[in-house]
Amino acid sequence: MTNIFIKIILILSFGLVSLNASNTVKKEFNDTFDSIIEVVKDSTLTKEERNKKIIDTINPIFDFELMAKLSLGKTWKQLSKDTQEEFVSLYVKRMKNSYSAKIDGYADEKVIINDITQPKSTRMVFYTSLVGDNDSINIEYKYYKTKTKRDNKKVWLIYDVVIEGISILKTDRAQFSAVLKRGSIESLMQKLRG
Repeated sequence: MTNIFIKIILILSFGLVSLNASNTVKKEFNDTFDSIIEVVKDSTLTKEERNKKIIDTINPIFDFELMAKLSLGKTWKQLSKDTQEEFVSLYVKRMKNSYSAKIDGYADEKVIINDITQPKSTRMVFYTSLVGDNDSINIEYKYYKTKTKRDNKKVWLIYDVVIEGISILKTDRAQFSAVLKRGSIESLMQKLRG
């Protein structure tokens, strides 16, 4: 009888911890997007100032470095430390530029969280919609829980974004893999350098 009682307590405790974690991450998510909207609506900022503020706002909840590593798959382990560092730098710059460019098309859309799931204790998915006057776009934000807290980063970090069923991470991996099949890591990095 005691073992059953202990199991019930543990299950309830895990449920409360999961609920508390998702509430914390949900608040961070909403606060981040509210801040982005404030920046976008600030007409006193230049485009460069606006983009810098937006990147500074999203940086604590995104793990661009992990995204860079995952986008290369097995090739990552074959790179020297210097090449890895340069690739991460180029990938992060590319992601930030892409995100900033998408902001130019912003027209009073709202981000609505439709559901939050936690398939594992260290994974969480936010199912959201970007709702405008005439349309809605479904976006999933995939989070993982870090093992150790890093400076200027949250404990739960986004490692992939899925827009209308298309994963940014998988798309990058497919594109990078196609370049690597025809050329070298240097040719891929040259393309990223622009």
